[in-house]
Amino acid sequence: MKPLIDRLIAAALAAVNPFNAIQNHLRLDGEDLVIGDCVINLTDKDIRCIAVGKASVPMARSIHELLGSRIDRGLVITKYNHLKDVKFPANWETIESAHPVPDDLSLAAGDRVWEILADCTERTLVLACISGGASSLVVAPRDWNALHELLTSSPTAEISQETQQLIRASLSSQSIDINTVKPTENISLQALQAIGTALLGSGLSIEKINAARSQIDRLKGGGLVERVGAGKVIGLILSDVIGDPIGAIASGLTNHPRAHNVLVGNNFQACQAVEKAAGSPEMVYQPQIMTTKWDGEAKIRGIEIARRIIAAPSKTVLIYGGETTVNLPENCTGKGGRNTELGLAAAIELAKYNVPAWIITLATDGTDGPTDAAGAIVNETTVDRALVIGLDAKMALDRHDSYPFFQELGDLHIIGATGTNVADITIAIRP
Repeated sequence: MKPLIDRLIAAALAAVNPFNAIQNHLRLDGEDLVIGDCVINLTDKDIRCIAVGKASVPMARSIHELLGSRIDRGLVITKYNHLKDVKFPANWETIESAHPVPDDLSLAAGDRVWEILADCTERTLVLACISGGASSLVVAPRDWNALHELLTSSPTAEISQETQQLIRASLSSQSIDINTVKPTENISLQALQAIGTALLGSGLSIEKINAARSQIDRLKGGGLVERVGAGKVIGLILSDVIGDPIGAIASGLTNHPRAHNVLVGNNFQACQAVEKAAGSPEMVYQPQIMTTKWDGEAKIRGIEIARRIIAAPSKTVLIYGGETTVNLPENCTGKGGRNTELGLAAAIELAKYNVPAWIITLATDGTDGPTDAAGAIVNETTVDRALVIGLDAKMALDRHDSYPFFQELGDLHIIGATGTNVADITIAIRP
């Protein structure tokens, strides 16, 4: 089974290779940069590249290979340990910062973006390479007034009363009283971290989380485009959000009427590649993409997938794309991510039936939540094998402690940083 699993995962990741995605959507025709039906003459242009997100390194490398010395300034911001040994020319800067909760280098990254875009003119062309993770990797907080407005305004579809209550509780947990801070000072890193942690553990959709982030950050919600002023912004977007809404991806850094945004890759492309690989003549499987809008509570979705594949005929491959969530209780000490949690719930369900089936969960960026695993690989024997070595699957699930469970079993799927990010894929196989 391992060769099949490896082949399907390799196909998914190859289909959303960020370097190739840029090359597939941009080309040079003399002095003209052609991006679909958009043609920009580069003569006398001041070209700047801002690449932010988990896929920023290969995206920036691709831009540099295409434009070379035409680029006047470049800035690459990515997650820790994603730069590796990649070197850029002297006129490019690189910053590694924290994900999924920002740190002081996330603040430094936000300051640097703000500074690099300070002197843009009508000659300026900004190529903004945007991928998932940017919401945490680069932050440029507004003042406390913006947060006060978010908390006191009437609830909307984007900023619900639940969101407001979560943020208030997160500030209270850190003894931050919004009524005693200086309103015109920037929101503190401590507050941003508390808010981020609370929202990410709430089970809210990424759209709602990023809507809140956009209201308290100068660069998000189209703020990057505003900073460029009279210059032109091309947003090159590798989507990690269900449905590919520009306003939610990376909290909408280039979500602005003056920007020309181009979707260069998404989850559907990765799922299509799995379907094609599984359906090739030598594989003799019948694949089907079930959805690329998979969301909701991870453990519930895991049970649903297990039941679907158990009921399927032999030689079936079911493919699910999207991103689930985990609703964590207060003071949770368990370790794991949405993909290992989904896998554990699926394993418990598979164990109820004497039916051969495999389920593979994959975070396409290679990191599932705050862990170094991309997900887990389970089958109908997983729970029984765990019992033999004294592991209780249900207890691990109840404690949201899926990572140590699979680590002990040797069933974690660890592939390292992939350099791409188009949310998650779950593959269910009925041999």
